[in-house]
Amino acid sequence: MTFIKVVRVMERWTDGDKKHYLHEISLNTNHITFLTENHEMKTMLKEGKIDFNLHPQADFTDIKLTSGKKITVIGNSSIIESKIMKTNKKLLRD
Repeated sequence: MTFIKVVRVMERWTDGDKKHYLHEISLNTNHITFLTENHEMKTMLKEGKIDFNLHPQADFTDIKLTSGKKITVIGNSSIIESKIMKTNKKLLRD
């Protein structure tokens, strides 16, 4: 079982408004089926609709899990993929 740490974008409804916040999670890489860029979150960040104290050019990736659930994390899909590959290589060396 292999885990990577990612920062997940979470949603919460407060007083009828959707609020976003960040939460660091450990993700089991065996449960990932695919990665895709999330342009909607990037646009929201650029337009100031969400405030995470991130650089305006920050990227977001949707991760589809084997359960069918989709989560959004900070970072582009190449960065997430390299974290997965780095973790797998380390296991092969140990």
